Amino acid sequence: MKKNIYYSLLISAMVSVSVAEETRQVDKHEHGVGELNIAIEGNAIDFEFFIPGADIVGFEYEAKTESDIALVNAALEKFGNFDNIFSLPESSNCNLVNSEIGVNQDDDHDDHDDHDDHDEHDDHDDHDEHDDHDDHDDHDEEAHNEFVAHYSFNCENIKEIDRISFPYFTNFPNSGELEVQFVSEKGSTGFEVEGDEPFIDLKGKI
Repeated sequence: MKKNIYYSLLISAMVSVSVAEETRQVDKHEHGVGELNIAIEGNAIDFEFFIPGADIVGFEYEAKTESDIALVNAALEKFGNFDNIFSLPESSNCNLVNSEIGVNQDDDHDDHDDHDDHDEHDDHDDHDEHDDHDDHDDHDEEAHNEFVAHYSFNCENIKEIDRISFPYFTNFPNSGELEVQFVSEKGSTGFEVEGDEPFIDLKGKI
């Protein structure tokens, strides 16, 4: 029965995550606010981050210049070492078993590429005004990217996790807040974490 209750809570949390995902697609990003989902089952703990590009590298358009690409690559390298993002108590003896880091590009205007399929427009000189549609390039500014990172750990003493700290705020000073959704077999709860108090207290929640 306890296991069934846990899975009900987990499913509920995943539904919340799904709704949050839909909200991100509709409402885009709130700059300065990242999202973090934490789930614990048995000796396993998972972290899943969704953070607007502006909070990490200062922009959300697709990186094309050498300098922008360098910024993105440097950020991805930081995410590659989870110690730059969060820290767990040493006494929990947690070992990383899997991680995935990347950038999701959300551009609703990709369908503008369909214009390339309409070569017949070239036959209509009176359609030269299409050349005036260089403002399509402005849609690059409307594109929204987000850094996505997933980390899975196996812990020998998972109940020792009474606090999780976030050096993330120091390493990415553009960031303002993390909205955390936490779920374990004891239930689910939410936190709002900011740089002036970069940690969550999990006493009694695992």
